[in-house]
Amino acid sequence: MKVPLTNIYAALDFASDRISTQVRTLALGVLAVVWLFLSGSKDVAALNLSAGNRQLLSVAGLCVFTLLIDAVQYVASYLSSNAVRKAAEKANETKAEYDENSAMRRVQQACFWAKQITAVLATGWLLVIIVRSINR
Repeated sequence: MKVPLTNIYAALDFASDRISTQVRTLALGVLAVVWLFLSGSKDVAALNLSAGNRQLLSVAGLCVFTLLIDAVQYVASYLSSNAVRKAAEKANETKAEYDENSAMRRVQQACFWAKQITAVLATGWLLVIIVRSINR
């Protein structure tokens, strides 16, 4: 069964929005766990790390970098959409098409994938730190 492209575009928009939301949630969650372990009070046992807190700070930095990539993706999306809008208005057109080869569209697409990779790396790294700390 064939599906109209407008339905596919809507599904892609929905999926990319959900993925971005999950990446943000994951990055902020990992940051919160890192903060919890770094603060280590009497109620929260700090991780026993032989290399100190550098690894946890690196994980936190990776999470912040993930959030920065997310912001850059949306700035690129805005700039790309605004350029298409301006061109359409200048030509008195009511419909327009994105240039998939424009620099901002490529930045947007690269950031979409990069933030997922960095979020997974940060999460995986934190899990490795926790498991290694438990096994001591």
